[in-house]
This record gives sequence, structure tokens and C-alpha cells, in this order.
Amino acid sequence: MPIPSTDALARFFANSPAARRATRPLSRDARVALDLAGVPARFTMSTGAGQVEPGVEPDPDFTLTLPDGAVAHLTSTRADDVGEFGIEFFKLVLSREPERKVRVRIHASTARLVSHGYLGVLAAGGAKVAWWLLKNGAKNPRAAIERLRGGK
Repeated sequence: MPIPSTDALARFFANSPAARRATRPLSRDARVALDLAGVPARFTMSTGAGQVEPGVEPDPDFTLTLPDGAVAHLTSTRADDVGEFGIEFFKLVLSREPERKVRVRIHASTARLVSHGYLGVLAAGGAKVAWWLLKNGAKNPRAAIERLRGGK
């Protein structure tokens, strides 16, 4: 029997060294709404470590819509390198396969995203993520944010 996506993500953030390193720059105020195949969940840093919990996030920085295929891919990624993990995530954002396509809807201002540490997450990915984003049309972190917002 497959593990529900909420449980799979919770275990992943608790046990994956790359996930723990990637979320380390986030502030305790960082919060993300998750739509896991129609089931609401939330990612928070309120305890100082990334946690995935069932339920609606009332004031998210952004919403991630993750189909089960995307969750399965991310949670099976065994890379200990934050850059490799980041590239796998962004590949899912650009995927054309509906069962793997991650959708991002940003709610927060750029200032709030910066103050909550999301640029630090990009920086944790290092040159690998920066180069990959550059090759895929994002010239800098702000351009990446604007592209995720739906701008050009």
C-alpha cells in the first residue's frame, strides 16, 4: 500500500540530509501551502526544522501543487547534495507530464520571500542550481521568482 503524500513528505523532510540542509536558511515564519492531489497540507519551519502537517495553511508564502508522481519522485531522490535535489525540484516545475508537474503559486511579496529565507535556499543549491536556472531562462534569483509568478 503506498504511503500517502503527506506522510511521505513528512518522513522525507525529517530524514533526508539534503532536505534538511536546503531548508536550514528558512526562518521560523516560512510557511507553504501544499495541495497534495487535492488534499491540503502545509510545510512550516515553526519549530526550527521543516515539518509537513495535514491541514490548510491560512497565510502561505506560496502554494505548491504536487501530484502523487511528483511527491514520489522527490521523496525517492537519494541525492545528499542540495544542488542535485534543487535541480530535480525545478525539473518537476518545468515538466510537461501532468502526473509529475509541480505548480507554484506565489502569494507573498518579494520582500517577504527574502525575509523568510527563500533566496538562502536557492543559494544552498549553489552553482549547480544557478547554472541550471540560467540554462533554463532565469538570469538571477529575482528572475526565477518572477518566472514562478508567471511573468517573463
